[in-house]
Amino acid sequence: MSGRRAAIALIVGLMTPVLIAFSGLAVDASYWYQQEESVQSASDAAAIAAATAYSKYNTASVTAAAFQPIAQNFAVLAANKATNNQFSLPSSAVTVTQAAITINSTASTKWTASVQIPRASFFSAANGPGLFGIAAGNQGATGSADVVPGASGPACLMSSGTISVTGGGKIDGTNCGIAANGTGTGGCSMFVTGSGEIIGTSVNAAGSCVSSPQYSGYIGTNQSATPAGSTSTASLNTTTADPLSAFNSSNTAPWNPGWTVPTAPTESGSAISPTLGYNKWNQSGVGNCLVAGAYNAGCELYPNYLTGMTNIGVLSLLLNYNTTSGTTFITGGFTGQSNATTVLNGNNYYINGGMNYASDTSLTIGSSTQTTPMTMVVNGGAYLTNGNATMYPGTYYFSGTQSGSSYTGWGLATNISSTVSLQGSTYYVNGGIGFSNGSPQVSLSSGLYELSDYAGNSNSACGIYSCGSTGAFYAGQGTYVFGNTPPSNGTAPAAATYYFDGGLTISGGASSVIFNPGIYYIRNGNLTIGSGPTVTGTGVTFVLEGSGTTGAAFIVNGGANISLSAPTTNCVQPTGTNSYPLSTYVGTAASNSPYDGTDGEGICGIVIYQERGDTAADTVNEGASGTFNGGIYAPNAPLTVSGAGAMNITTTGVPGLEVGTVSDSGSGNITLTETPASGSAGSSSSSTTVVLVN
Repeated sequence: MSGRRAAIALIVGLMTPVLIAFSGLAVDASYWYQQEESVQSASDAAAIAAATAYSKYNTASVTAAAFQPIAQNFAVLAANKATNNQFSLPSSAVTVTQAAITINSTASTKWTASVQIPRASFFSAANGPGLFGIAAGNQGATGSADVVPGASGPACLMSSGTISVTGGGKIDGTNCGIAANGTGTGGCSMFVTGSGEIIGTSVNAAGSCVSSPQYSGYIGTNQSATPAGSTSTASLNTTTADPLSAFNSSNTAPWNPGWTVPTAPTESGSAISPTLGYNKWNQSGVGNCLVAGAYNAGCELYPNYLTGMTNIGVLSLLLNYNTTSGTTFITGGFTGQSNATTVLNGNNYYINGGMNYASDTSLTIGSSTQTTPMTMVVNGGAYLTNGNATMYPGTYYFSGTQSGSSYTGWGLATNISSTVSLQGSTYYVNGGIGFSNGSPQVSLSSGLYELSDYAGNSNSACGIYSCGSTGAFYAGQGTYVFGNTPPSNGTAPAAATYYFDGGLTISGGASSVIFNPGIYYIRNGNLTIGSGPTVTGTGVTFVLEGSGTTGAAFIVNGGANISLSAPTTNCVQPTGTNSYPLSTYVGTAASNSPYDGTDGEGICGIVIYQERGDTAADTVNEGASGTFNGGIYAPNAPLTVSGAGAMNITTTGVPGLEVGTVSDSGSGNITLTETPASGSAGSSSSSTTVVLVN
């Protein structure tokens, strides 16, 4: 019995180390499993940190491989944070690698982090008779994260060339990106010198560098980059597609003006020379002056073929007396003065030799009660002074004085200090319209206006800003209203189409200018806004047409204050269905609709459209301030913002600014905000998402 007990004791003694070893191994295995979870969390955090750092903070000119040491620093910090510094991991314990991958046919990057720690062996390391224990070793885990191309975000500034900011200028894209698709000196797409900044939610550059030199400036996505000169976060070798590439892709100029002035009526016999003003006079079938005495006579003339109308001096004058449909032909000109009123009644006038007339109280052409609209032809220019002037609806043809085939004088000009009202109708003006003196209140009601300039004006308002020619419309002193105020009930405003062949100049003398809904064409000259005036517009689109550097541009001078909004309703689309330019008229008949087919409607979301073949330089000079609720689309034109000039652009569904190049100098600022509309032709720039995949 004692032998058996001795044998059992021996067996138990021999088995005890094994039992202890197996028990220790079980305890250690449980501990290793717990550690494995911690190490896996550390490696996952490290992979995410490396991928996130590469996505957000990589220097634009650094490849993924070159960025690897920086990514590892982020990875080590993240691994220790994830485990609450349980292992106090040194850099040597965390290994970070990167590899190029393809996701959804788009190049991307996979970041892999491996974490190794010494394997703890408390009991399992014990050894005894016949046991060696488990050798010391390591345990680890691996995590991977992909930088996945995400959904597109808006790009509110797109340049087909380069973007340059010098001095303290700033280009700031709020909730949208900045993109430059061209390359300049040294292969750069973007340049910042001094303390300038280019900031957007994404910054895409086609060139191999973004700034040369950078100094204390910044290019990237960090709105609060401190200090200035922080590492750029621009994406290199990345181009951004133009979402409006189909916008009038054929570069069709829809404006094909040219009108035929009605020929002079055929008159039989000799023209009649009425006796006006000095004597009491009454002639059957011609007219009368019933009160004798210079400048005191109230004179009335029947429809006639008249001459000798170049030295009128009367109290009042009524032409086409007693009829609203009479025709009067005046040869040799119509000049003079009335101390009170002048009324051109009837509905048909042909004046050869010009019109230079002063009416101290009022000049009225046509009538609000006419059943047949007015047709009026003035050859030699119409120059109106004093009092008020009103032109009721009709079709007007004004041609300035000519020298050969060129017009050397205004087609219609005024020196009136009260009001000038051009009622909604059709105006064809060879020589343009000029308001150079006085301080009138001018309204050009909704209608069709085709104005061409003349070559003889040496107006100094153009100055160094190169108006092109003199301008088809010159706004001097006074206030101006284009078009009709939109109805408050939300219905479509009256059609308004304006063609300025030779440019539109708003001088510094103009106090305020209002552009109501409509489309405004400018060619062979510029949209020039001088220093001083306040210019506002709602539901408007300015179309700049031309070819090359001599095309039409917009020029805003220091001190001007501009606020313009693009149409969002009652407009044609820039692309897609119902897109600009329309191939057919929208109006009920061709005669009721201008050449572009928009029927007086602007382009949805677009404030300024400069044809892609028009490369004339656009300028916002020092001190000018512009607010644009709508896009400026000038895809091949250079834009310069100088000095303290400022542009604030807000858009929905279209890029805020698409230009050929941008040069922002001095302390000029361009601030852009874009909210893409659902289903709209919004722009895009690449964004990324970091996804843990292993």
